[in-house]
Amino acid sequence: MLIEIVDQHFVEENRKALAMSNHDDLQDMIISEYDFLYLPVDFVSRSNLGYAFLNFTTSVAAMRFYESFDNFSWKDSMVFNTPKICKICPARIQGKDGHVRHFKNKYFQCDTDKFLPVSFSPPRNGSTSRTLPTPIGCRRKMSF
Repeated sequence: MLIEIVDQHFVEENRKALAMSNHDDLQDMIISEYDFLYLPVDFVSRSNLGYAFLNFTTSVAAMRFYESFDNFSWKDSMVFNTPKICKICPARIQGKDGHVRHFKNKYFQCDTDKFLPVSFSPPRNGSTSRTLPTPIGCRRKMSF
């Protein structure tokens, strides 16, 4: 679900950028894209921990996302039934390569790749030609 929310944001932001750009020179238009996503999950309850890591390919994309989601109230979004407020903060690790290095040898107590961090190559921008995720890290079967 998080991928759908992020993709929709990028669709809207890239439409705005296209509308404001010089249509004669689309090379100068800065496209909002992302190339890494991780939503940490409690593997027992299968609920997210309330934060995520998202790597933007440009500082412009990061600022657009920040302006849309920092202090965003999820209770008004009709997506989640929670009073939580979204807070955007820079991560200690920066860049797709840094995130991939950090997570590639980590083990996750899960039985499916859908809980693993993912990278995208080429980056995703919300368009109809959506890049499939490449899982990062290793699964370790849960034992109870």
